[in-house]
Amino acid sequence: MTSSKQLKNLELGIDSSLSYCSLTLFKNKKILWDRFQKNDFGHEKSLSLMLQKMLLETKITPKNISFLHINNGPARFTAIRNCHALMKGFFFGHTVKIFSYKIFEHYFLGINQSFSKNILCIIDTNRRDLAIQKISPEGKLIGKTKTYLIDDQLIELLKDSYALMGNGIEKLKKIKEYSFIKQKIIGPIELKSNFFVKNTYLKKPQLKFPKIVYPYSPV
Repeated sequence: MTSSKQLKNLELGIDSSLSYCSLTLFKNKKILWDRFQKNDFGHEKSLSLMLQKMLLETKITPKNISFLHINNGPARFTAIRNCHALMKGFFFGHTVKIFSYKIFEHYFLGINQSFSKNILCIIDTNRRDLAIQKISPEGKLIGKTKTYLIDDQLIELLKDSYALMGNGIEKLKKIKEYSFIKQKIIGPIELKSNFFVKNTYLKKPQLKFPKIVYPYSPV
């Protein structure tokens, strides 16, 4: 990327809520800098190194950034908390407008096709169950998040007329009884901050960091 010292009103997307860390700098939907990395542990170290590398390569400061896009869960609490803490330190003394997304909405931003079916977003946060959220084709959450054990009841749900996305798919794909889900996947199975480039539906920015949502409530 060429020198960006004079660039104003940049937007920064960041995420470390599950097993991927990612950082994206963009303006007017054009990506200026983008990195992501698989991370099971030590998210804060990876994000700190990414942020340092971005600053060195782009020559920008927090004053160049007007908008921050961030995921507020439900997710792995420590991982997402470290992400928020890093951004609070980075923007200390500089006001930034924050676009806050639920993890299910964040996944929705990564869909690259149009469709008419409702979606089930399946989230695995290293518990014995999976969190499942129904989403409309427009990206609106339908009802509350529910949790399911990996059993016959879950198979019955997933065989219904839904499209699927979410990192929980990776766990299910390894189980023979769930092989049918491969034909129903329409969205991403990992999260990346460059999904935030897609302004799929309007959200109002806020000046305070959002409360982290965790854990999802078991049924």
